[in-house]
Amino acid sequence: MDRNKSFQNLINDREDKLYRIAFSYVRNKEDALDCLQSALLKGLDSFDTLRDYNYFDTWFIRILINTCLDHIKDRSVDLPLEESLNASDVQRDFEGVTDLLRSIEGLQKEEQEIIFLKYFMGYKNEEISETMHIKTGTVKSRLNRVIRKLRAKLS
Repeated sequence: MDRNKSFQNLINDREDKLYRIAFSYVRNKEDALDCLQSALLKGLDSFDTLRDYNYFDTWFIRILINTCLDHIKDRSVDLPLEESLNASDVQRDFEGVTDLLRSIEGLQKEEQEIIFLKYFMGYKNEEISETMHIKTGTVKSRLNRVIRKLRAKLS
């Protein structure tokens, strides 16, 4: 099987998950699709550097996140929070959810990333460790620190 076909097979089952990751960063359908397409091209170009396919998810998600962050930096556009939400996303306690999302937006990018991976994507601490290239103990301490910071903001 050639490398293009291998890459395509690995991506096919993950398209929805990858789109949601991109959308959570750029908060715009078109920008999310652009970032995903750019990340796919970058991933395909450097696919030969991936030694173990078991780490494909963490490897590619890191490429996608970096692409989204570059896009945000290049565009320097902060969308208002209201443009990123719709009725199906928030069914109850709209104000509480809005406050939480605003508090998360106020965090540093690295803090937002760790919260996103843990609570929005459901990653285990070990997976976050691999994705962010930090030790598992560091993941735990950062999560605790960020949670305390969010609680303080919300109380």
